[in-house]
Amino acid sequence: MSNLSIAHIASEKEFPFFTLYKPKDRGGHEWDFVSLTAFFTTRGYFIYRTSIDKWFPIRIIDNIVKQVGKKELKDEILEFLTNVEACPMYIHQFALRDIGKAVNDEFLETLPAKQVVFRKDKKDAMQIYFQNCIVKITHNKITTHDYTELDGYIWESQILKRDFNLEYGPQMHSDFKHFIFNISNRDDKRFFSICSVIGFLIHNFKNPGYCPAIILNDEVISDHPEGGTGKGLLIKAIEQFLTTVTIEGKTFSFDKNFVYQSVNSDTKLLSFQDVNKSFDFERLFSVLTDGISVEKKGLDMIHYNFHDSPKIVITTNYAIKGAGNSHERRRFELEISQYYNKSRTPLDEFKKMMFIEWSSYEWQAFDNFITECCQYYLRKGLIEQVMVNLPEKKLIAETNIDFLKFMADFDFGTTARAELYRRFIEQFDEYAGHKYFTKQLFSKWVIYYADNKGYKVEDYVYNSVRHYKFVK
Repeated sequence: MSNLSIAHIASEKEFPFFTLYKPKDRGGHEWDFVSLTAFFTTRGYFIYRTSIDKWFPIRIIDNIVKQVGKKELKDEILEFLTNVEACPMYIHQFALRDIGKAVNDEFLETLPAKQVVFRKDKKDAMQIYFQNCIVKITHNKITTHDYTELDGYIWESQILKRDFNLEYGPQMHSDFKHFIFNISNRDDKRFFSICSVIGFLIHNFKNPGYCPAIILNDEVISDHPEGGTGKGLLIKAIEQFLTTVTIEGKTFSFDKNFVYQSVNSDTKLLSFQDVNKSFDFERLFSVLTDGISVEKKGLDMIHYNFHDSPKIVITTNYAIKGAGNSHERRRFELEISQYYNKSRTPLDEFKKMMFIEWSSYEWQAFDNFITECCQYYLRKGLIEQVMVNLPEKKLIAETNIDFLKFMADFDFGTTARAELYRRFIEQFDEYAGHKYFTKQLFSKWVIYYADNKGYKVEDYVYNSVRHYKFVK
């Protein structure tokens, strides 16, 4: 199968003939809406309801579904009149003049609503759709299948516009696989951790018990992080398999209107790129557990439930703030080694731009490597990294670099609260009188720092003086 576009498949089918118009009693013509309904439905056009009063038109050919717009519906009518019906010029003029009536919302809503249940991957198996075949992956085998075996509906956008050949397999050299090994600091354990994340993101299954946002962070600690470590290319690789909406993190605000307006029913990945240090991760909690509500300009809000909403990936040069069980079960973090930087880029090493200047062989090698990543994930699940600098980056994010210097040699003995605060102010006098710096904030830093080092903090009063009591 060389081309799986719905238009191409439909062009190979023979549809019944319809007369789409009828004469008016007083002259002229009007649309025959009964015939028009039959015309659309025999060609696979229906409406897809997202709620009782919200819908959009779709086209279904051989279990492949595409969301369509009014232009495609108009083109279907006009092409039929031009190429199928031997109708006179005045009919074409009528059609062009009154085409809006044939596709207005009042009429389209009367089309049959198709209760499409889209095929989703199982917990222990997944499928990837290429032009020439379906690739089925389980923990112990990878096989290819013809589209006649498609057992459920899929979006047309899920079909990748390239062929797959399983014969090449793992023996192929893949530039991208080598790239992943490099950003893993050439460490096998870290390499397989990144592989597991690739598989998790591509797996079209969402486990309500654990489906975290993937957070990609630079390993290096710097007051002025420069990026360029390869996080963007890693996301670009995932985009070759999933319909992705990218949000520019540097300018993003949860308080803006229509923040998710680019998300559609076939969106599988929501990517926040290069978020800044003030990114409020807690604002994503409901999206990660309950699904996503999408409001587009001029349209009603649509809610996609947990299972139908996209997975989330975040890239950043900073540690994302937040601690505790609510955060931990909603985030999975990776550190990316600084093998690449502004002085050594992937282009310098591989002498070609990934995904843009690849040959057919390189695409085959890439696709085979990604299927291996998917299989590895099905076998092992998400594999955690041993973090190098992220814990310290989180401490900096939640407290303050001067505070960490101050606490570097702290012995966690029982300590008077006021005395510890006074010693800090004495050592860093620029904080004295600063409007944002309070005893309450300092106490919050102490508690967070102690928790990070494995201590619980209890309030202890001795001789009417409050103390920090640190307990292992």
